[in-house]
Amino acid sequence: MPTDITTDFAANGPGQPSNDLSGLALIKALAPAESLLIALTLGIGMLAYVLSVAFEQAVAWDKFMISFAPSVGLILLGCYVRLAKDMPRAGMSAVATGIYIGFSGVIAILIYLRFPFEGPMIDMQLMQMDASLFGYEWATFTSGMAAYPVFGKAIGWIYGTSLLQLFVVIFVLGFMGRVVDLHRVLITGILSLLLAVAIWWTWPSLGPSAYVTLPHDIESALGLVHGKAEGARMLQMAEMGNPIISPDIIMGTIAFPSYHSVMVCLAVAFVYGTWVFWPMVLLNVGMLPSILSHGGHHLIDMLGGFLVFAIALWVAVKLVPAAPVTGPEV
Repeated sequence: MPTDITTDFAANGPGQPSNDLSGLALIKALAPAESLLIALTLGIGMLAYVLSVAFEQAVAWDKFMISFAPSVGLILLGCYVRLAKDMPRAGMSAVATGIYIGFSGVIAILIYLRFPFEGPMIDMQLMQMDASLFGYEWATFTSGMAAYPVFGKAIGWIYGTSLLQLFVVIFVLGFMGRVVDLHRVLITGILSLLLAVAIWWTWPSLGPSAYVTLPHDIESALGLVHGKAEGARMLQMAEMGNPIISPDIIMGTIAFPSYHSVMVCLAVAFVYGTWVFWPMVLLNVGMLPSILSHGGHHLIDMLGGFLVFAIALWVAVKLVPAAPVTGPEV
């Protein structure tokens, strides 16, 4: 397998690190897709700031800036090892991780600026669609899961691995030198999150856990992630808003479309052909029921997530075409 010092993957030729570590050189070390996503992140950050002023919503910017430090540090580290250490694979992974962390931070602020809701939410319509189209009811499904508490708690653990899975995908693709796939997974993940937020801003929803109270023994048997307390908190935010938006209050709030469903697709689709593919498939088989139960989602939320993923992937493929195949024709 090629490594970071293999000629085809060396930034400046093997053994030829750059001595120019100026800010301009670091910026030039970024790939076009990386520059695009960093610009998008900065743009979303500026939009969040403008909206916070317009809405007169207090934001703990100092705390968020501290949380953004790892993002900036990873991007700078990635550019540095590309130039000074001639390690483009490590640089790809570091920059990609930094970009995703940074974008997740600014989009979280944008999400919370939507609270409180002035108009009605669409949860009732979503629950009616679930019942009429699929015969699905969250309380019945989740109570059924409680009959198998070991499995229910296991998938609760799986539910919490979504972000970790994405970072595994980023590192695997980066260190395998799969540049096209890495840039596509970044664009798909970030664009699908942006689309999900845009849909949710327009038609807000919180999921059935905000409306349905399960018996305590059911919640306890499953160790439910989004249960009565979380549902009540989301309803309070929807009605009253938040005195101040800070990192310590951030939690999953978007029901339709489900971004956890997007992350299932991200975790599996882009690692096909690698050693991690089948472990990801097996893990995400358990993720699907966990999205419904522990995520407190409508069934149609998942379908919406899959659709958002498909749209974002189509755009990513257009923006990052496959590398031309070289070598003798067959």
